[in-house]
Amino acid sequence: MAMMDDAAMVEEEYQGKPLDQLKTMFRSAEETHQPARELSRRDVDWYDNFSDSQWSDEEKRVLRDRGQPVVTSNRIKRKVNFLLGYEQRGRTDPKAYPRNPQDESAAKVATDVLDYIEHQSRFDREASNAFKDMCLMGIEAAEVVIDPETADIKASRIDGFKVYYDPRSREGDFSDARYIGYSDWHDLEEAVELFPEAQEELEASVDSSVADDDYDDKPESLWCSPERQRVRIAVCYYKHRGQWCYAYHTGSAILEEGVSLYLDEKGQPACPIIAQSAYVTRDNERYGVVRDMIGPQSETNYRRSMSLFLLKSKRMWARQGVFQSPQKAKQEAAKANGLVMAEGTFGQDWGFLGNEAETSGNFELLQEAKAELDIQGPNAGLQGRGVEGQSGRAIIAQQNAGLAEENALFDAHNDFKLRCYQAMWARAKQFWTEEKYIRVTDDEQAFRFMHVNVFAGIDPITGQPIVQNALARMDVDIIIDTALDTISLQHEQFEQLSQMAQAGLPIPPDILIMASQLTDKQQILERLQQAQQNPMAQAEMQLKMAGEQADVEETQAKTEKYRAETIKTKAETIGTAVDAAQKTGDMMTPRAPDPGQPLDQMRTSNGPMPPPGLGR
Repeated sequence: MAMMDDAAMVEEEYQGKPLDQLKTMFRSAEETHQPARELSRRDVDWYDNFSDSQWSDEEKRVLRDRGQPVVTSNRIKRKVNFLLGYEQRGRTDPKAYPRNPQDESAAKVATDVLDYIEHQSRFDREASNAFKDMCLMGIEAAEVVIDPETADIKASRIDGFKVYYDPRSREGDFSDARYIGYSDWHDLEEAVELFPEAQEELEASVDSSVADDDYDDKPESLWCSPERQRVRIAVCYYKHRGQWCYAYHTGSAILEEGVSLYLDEKGQPACPIIAQSAYVTRDNERYGVVRDMIGPQSETNYRRSMSLFLLKSKRMWARQGVFQSPQKAKQEAAKANGLVMAEGTFGQDWGFLGNEAETSGNFELLQEAKAELDIQGPNAGLQGRGVEGQSGRAIIAQQNAGLAEENALFDAHNDFKLRCYQAMWARAKQFWTEEKYIRVTDDEQAFRFMHVNVFAGIDPITGQPIVQNALARMDVDIIIDTALDTISLQHEQFEQLSQMAQAGLPIPPDILIMASQLTDKQQILERLQQAQQNPMAQAEMQLKMAGEQADVEETQAKTEKYRAETIKTKAETIGTAVDAAQKTGDMMTPRAPDPGQPLDQMRTSNGPMPPPGLGR
């Protein structure tokens, strides 16, 4: 959507691709990647295993005819879920580093800005959902844009099945793609709200289709759904004449187009869609971690079902004419309480064929299939199984061995997040040009505010405005710190230090606190340092405080003494005045004052004493 006042000027110079070429790009991507998409859908179905998706309808029918239940031990979901949990546990916040010595303060501001955007857009959750897409279907994508109404920067995940891209792209980060975009269905009313100026084009698109005669039989090709009045809108970013351009279009009209309104750090138009794939074949097909688990998982299902069948079934042999109905005899023999009617001697005329060797061989192959599936991806040590009684260092060695196979996966995801953070920072520099307060929540106990783009006056020499914490002028590098799994090793070291301290070794308390897994270690260390100050300094401080207290008490005593003497003098003066009044016959007789009552609260028979200088 256009979000800048000078968009009209940009579009005057823009001469992008026509609608037919945009539709051709979309169709080329759909047709080329259709086989890979079908495999990705299968991978997702095997992960979900909804309604026993790991079995085909024909296989389910055969099992039902045998009288067997459809049993599935879905080890794929456990494997993938562990990777998802490990990614969530290893979340780290981005941090900005200065490129020059004078940029140290700017790096702190940039870190606070990214922290605010990350929490505001809930990017941690969006990135985890995108990582799940990459594990299952092989592609994760997000769009880093700005909300034109609230000016908030958003990093929203894009469903991997909605993404289409240049079929010639080979790089995992799509850096060589000439175009990339996504499409989605919208109700006509919703589409008109998004593009109010293109209402006629949208209404016409309800009856249009992007498909030609060779491609109109595939549902993915349709741009309309006349029954529900729905329209399929595509968002395409493509390179044209060396710069990124965009187009919102349907099957019959271009709704909006122009040069990309988002800029990179160099001030050049950029693509706001960030994408990453797990693995890429030499045919440019993208796939995730599930693909290699399909074979062992399928064999595990078959071998387990076959084991149940072999344990249940009994193969018989018989001389001609022993059974009146051989089929009925087989059915009765398969029952737990079946009755076989035979005209002959068991062991001579009829009997059962042993299948112990076949059952044992199938069971061994079942264990081998499980082992093949277990060694793929996270091993048992990495999942915390079978490590009881081992040292922390041994556990870490096992975990590192299990993660070595997935290093490429997590490295690709970290690069995806880094590029998203870089895009967030670029959006902040481009669009946050006015004075703004940013709430920072890096403190566990409270939050604080960062003031950016602060107007500090006019430079008397240049006449230009002075802006403090100007985001547009900051030059920093965005880095994601990798979180290592060092909990087990840290716990082992803490236990060793505790044992040495119990044995009598003089280990300072601050060393034990640093080696512990406490959450507020820094605050505890600061309080401990304050409590462990020099005893002489503490004694001097106590003496100084005692002296100050004595001075205060002496001053209070002198004040009370002066106050008492003043009250006594006033009382004597009033008594002398009363005696004089009685001698002259004056009827006014003041009440004797309370020696402990303040003078401004003394009362006479005529009411309260007026303030000084306000006579009546």
